[in-house]
This record gives sequence, C-alpha cells and structure tokens, in this order.
Amino acid sequence: MKTVMIKENNNSALMDASEEMKKAVVPAEEYIKNMTTEDFMNPGIYKGLYKIEDKFRQNNVDLLLRDKAMELGKKKLESHYIKQKNSFFKMMDQEKEKKSPLKGTVDGMTNYSGLPENVSNLDCGTSWQATDEGVFFIADKIPRIACRQPVLITAILKSMETGEEKVRLIFRSDGKWTEITCDKDTLASAQKVTCLHKYGLSITSNNAKLFIAFLQDMEDYSRRNDLIPVIETVSRLGWNRDRTCFFPYTDTNHRIEFDGQGGLSELYNALEEKGKRELWYENFKKVRDIRMVAFLTAASLSAPIVGMLQTEGFIANLYGPSRGGKSVSSKIVCSIWAGHQNSDNFMYSMDNTVNSLEGLLAGHGNIPLFLEDANNMPESKQKELQTMIMKLGNGRGRGRMKQDASLRKVYTWATTGIITSENRITKDCHNTGSVNRVLLMRGTDEADCPYNKEGMDAGALLDFFGENHGFTGRDFIQALLEIGQDNLKKMLSEIQQEVRKKAEERKKSGGQVLPVSIMLLADKIAEEYLFHDGKRISVEEAVQWMENVDDADQYQRFYECLKDAVMQNSGKIEKLGLKEDMVIPQYWGRYYEDREAVALLPTVLKKLADENNVDVKLFLEFLDRKGLIEKDREGHFTKNVYSKLLNKGCRMHVISIPEVKDKPSVDGNQPEEEVEIPF
Repeated sequence: MKTVMIKENNNSALMDASEEMKKAVVPAEEYIKNMTTEDFMNPGIYKGLYKIEDKFRQNNVDLLLRDKAMELGKKKLESHYIKQKNSFFKMMDQEKEKKSPLKGTVDGMTNYSGLPENVSNLDCGTSWQATDEGVFFIADKIPRIACRQPVLITAILKSMETGEEKVRLIFRSDGKWTEITCDKDTLASAQKVTCLHKYGLSITSNNAKLFIAFLQDMEDYSRRNDLIPVIETVSRLGWNRDRTCFFPYTDTNHRIEFDGQGGLSELYNALEEKGKRELWYENFKKVRDIRMVAFLTAASLSAPIVGMLQTEGFIANLYGPSRGGKSVSSKIVCSIWAGHQNSDNFMYSMDNTVNSLEGLLAGHGNIPLFLEDANNMPESKQKELQTMIMKLGNGRGRGRMKQDASLRKVYTWATTGIITSENRITKDCHNTGSVNRVLLMRGTDEADCPYNKEGMDAGALLDFFGENHGFTGRDFIQALLEIGQDNLKKMLSEIQQEVRKKAEERKKSGGQVLPVSIMLLADKIAEEYLFHDGKRISVEEAVQWMENVDDADQYQRFYECLKDAVMQNSGKIEKLGLKEDMVIPQYWGRYYEDREAVALLPTVLKKLADENNVDVKLFLEFLDRKGLIEKDREGHFTKNVYSKLLNKGCRMHVISIPEVKDKPSVDGNQPEEEVEIPF
C-alpha cells in the first residue's frame, strides 16, 4: 500500500508506494488527476488537506477531491470522502484543543491569575486568548504566539503639557510582575518594540507585529469601556499655567503623576515629607540666625516666587574656604524641600554637563536646584560656569530636531540655584548678564565656623535634617496662594524701590536689584507665615550681596583686564618694556608716557577681546563714553601712530591706561633688573 501526504507549503503531494520505490513529489492538483479509488481510503489524503493553511486553496483542493470521488465511485464514493474528511477534521480540531493552553478562558478578555492589587483583567477582543501561558492570536485555524508571557495595560499616561500619551504595562517574568512605561511610538513599530526584550519581555522580530496588534486591541476595547485609567502627567515641578496649582503640593480632584525621565524619575518621591513637622521647625529656628543659612533660605524660597511672577532666575553663591560651614548650611536649607543624602536624589554635584543641567532644570521647574562644590569641577569645565549661569537665569533650553526633522519640545523653567564653592563662581565671567545673575555671600573661615560654637554639633544637625524634611516647601506654597499673584507683585514693587535706592547709594549694580528684592520678599513671607520669630534680613545686609557697578559692567571688567595684559606684556610695547636694542618679539604697540596712554594694534585688541568674549565695537564705545580713547579728526577710534622700531606709521587704538609705567614687566624680553611676575 502506498501512503500520500498533501503538503501546502510547497504546493506538492508526497507519494511513497513502498519502501523500495523512490519518493516522487508532484503538485497536489496534478496528483489528484491520477488518483484511484484506493487512495480515498488513505488517511494521508485528509491529513494533507487539513494542513493547507490557505483557506481559499484548501476549498479548491477539496472541490477537486469531491469531483474525483464522483468520477471514480459516483455518489457512494463522494459521500464516503465527505464523511471521512469531516471525521478527520473534527478529530484534528479536538487534538489541537487538548494541546492548546487556551481551554477554559473567557472569550474577549485577558485571563491572568495573581494580578497585583487594584489591577484587573481587560477586554482584548475575540481574536485573542490571553492566559498565564501567554498571549495567542486565534483568528487563524492554528493559534499563533504573540507573547510567551501575560501582558496587561494598567494605565494611559497623558501629558498635560503636550497631550502626548504613554502606556504603562505590566508583565510576568520569573514569577514576578514587572512594570514598565513605554512611548506610544515604540508600541506602534515592529522595529522599535523589540527594544522591550532587554527588560525581560519575550518580544522578537518573529512575534513583534502580533504583540503590537494585541496591545492595540486591548487599549481600544478596554479604553472604550473605561477599564483603563487615564492619568494626567507633568514633566516638571511647579506652577500650572494660571498659577493656581503647584505640583506636587496643591491637592487636586484628579490624579496627576510626575513623568520624570532618567535620573529625574525619583525627584517627585524626594519631595515627600519625612519625620516630624513641629520638631523640624523647632530645630530650624535655632539656626536661622546664621547668616549663611538665612542667605540660602531666602534664595531657596525665592524659586516659587520667580515661577509665580515669571521673572528671570538667579543663583545664590555661598563661597569661601573649606570647613567654614558652607556645605552644612546648604544641606540644612535643603531640608525645606527634601533630604540632602545621595539616596534622596535632590542635591547634585556641579560636575554635570551643560546638557544634563538643562534636563535637571526642566524637571525642577519652579523648585530650587542645589548644586554642591563648584570647586570640584574639572579645570576643563570651569569655563562652562558662565554658560550654566546664563542657562539657569534665561529659563529656556535649546531647540533640537528629532530624527523625523520635527522640533523637539523646548524645555522651560523659572527657578533659583544654590551653589557652594571655594571661589566666587563669577571670577571668570566676562559678560554683565552672567555677573548680574549671581548674588554672592562669603562664608566663614574654619576658625569662625558657627557649627563649632555654642554647643552646636554639625554631624548631629545633618543627621536630624536628613531624617526630618519636606514640610516647609508645601507650607510656603500655601502662603503664596493665600497672598495671590497680584498682591505678591505689589509687595515686590515696594521692596524694589527700597533696594534700588540703597543700591544707588552704595554704587551697586542696578541689574541685581530684582533678585535681591525677590530674596527679601521670600524672607519676609517666611517670617510672617512660617517662622513667626521676628528674624528678618535687612536691606542694608542684602545690598552687600550685590556687585559694585564697575565690577558688574562687562566692559569695565575687560578694561581692568586690559590694564593687566598691558603690564604683563610690557616687553611687547615700545617705550614701555620693549627697548630699541632688543630683538622685536610680537609687537603690540607703543606707550605714551606724557599722557599715560597705550597705542595698541587693532589685531591685538581684537585677540584680547575675543579671549574675554567681548564685542570690540561696544568696548570702544564704552571707552569713548568714559573719555578713555583718543579719536582722529574724523571721529574714528584709531589714529595714525608712528613706530620708531617698525620705522613706519600704523593705525592704532590709543587708550588711556594710567599707572603702568612704574609697574614691573612680566614679559620674557624684560630687562634683567626688572622683577618677573608669573603670567
């Protein structure tokens, strides 16, 4: 007897007449033409027909077999064929059902056991069977695997800022439920969704399309029936658009979550209250007299005021020698909002890139940013300090393009920064804007450290505030809401007038009147609404945080740098350090002793200005306003200057720089009797 098996995948029939005969493969349709009555008694015919997955072709082959049965045995053989086919198909379906993990499930729903608390099975449509054994697509005759693990959507996260949605999933792996949050574009792409494999989901390119289809059906069916919660999210802390709600401190009627990415994911949890409220206030009042604490407290509480009034942000820089109490003060003040330990994820190191700082600021929104130990920054990054200062104050990140050429969301913030350092962080700043955005206080020396006096114990203080924190931030926000935005503006305006008057008397930078006034306003509200101890920072003391007018002015600062550069390079300047019998080095210009002026080549001034990030044209206009530059008859900022050493005349900037003749030269070409000063 020969056996026959019809194979769908290669459109052929396998005939094995006997062990001695060779196997021959022919198309199923061709084989049917040569069939005999005996072939209809062979189960291989029915098995081959059953295995054809293409329903359209299966029906065609079935019709050919019925016609052949009529041809060979009339109605009797046809009836036999139909009866055998039906019996065989039923037997195969029953066998499949016995082997399938789908038996006993509820159609149209997931059927998972042992779900976490407050999580329920969901509608997913009748094309799927989802059990503890995995997810299967059952619209085809043979179930196909979409995922070997139970998977469920637990929430849709909808951004209040952009309207974009994310999907929160749970899946079971190694007997435990794991939660992940995915961007929707990841769950809409068979190429992208395979990235979930690294988190433990059995998703590969083989089942990615079915997995995506299952999740989409689950969302569509269950969301339509309000089975999946839609949770509003924010990616930044602070005020809403109309300044009536401050996340996370203002209670709302609906659930809102913080959608922080990467290292910011723990920021929301860091703000949770811990310890005892009354005990915190009692101990904090004991250190409110310390000037460093008062300074940083006012700066810290200024952040939500900056956010409510939408002013530019600023930085409070507490600087001074080590072991003077800077870090202790910063950590104590940090407890207004959160804990200071590394595990609290609220205080950061200054050793961050500019891009990472942008991410931190975007997440903090209107919550202050605490940055520790600027002196620990690598020397190669010190030049980034000015960029960081400007970025914090400007309150806006960089625009960036996505891979699809669309513009990424531009992050914004309005806050304050708390920075400790050994040196002033503005010492290398070149522009007025960055200097005006920093208020400075010098900390105490080690010998005068307040935490070593009057029975204080720095270690005990840090332990206490590390275990008790997070109360005052909420209390202060409540005070601002009671005052209201309009009243807050009036209060600030009154303080500004007083600060401006005092700043003018002391010749302080007018660009710092606003940040100082905001800090005084924060200090006033804190005393009246929170501490009730009569301790207030005076305007006289606050003005001391400001830069002198000349020190804050970018061009005045460069003029002082120019004086130093002339003295340090006198050996390149004729009639100053450069003598006629010397080999001429790089030539800078000529000195006029009678009128204490230096003529500099434009290329030299341009190079120095570029190194200090100064606009030469604006600097020359500054010199002109101050009467510090000589102009020619046409009003140009260069004059024809004759050089005896070069034996020709050159156009130079003649700038008044007094008191350089008696200064020692530091150039390598100086006379031996002059004292050398390292550059």
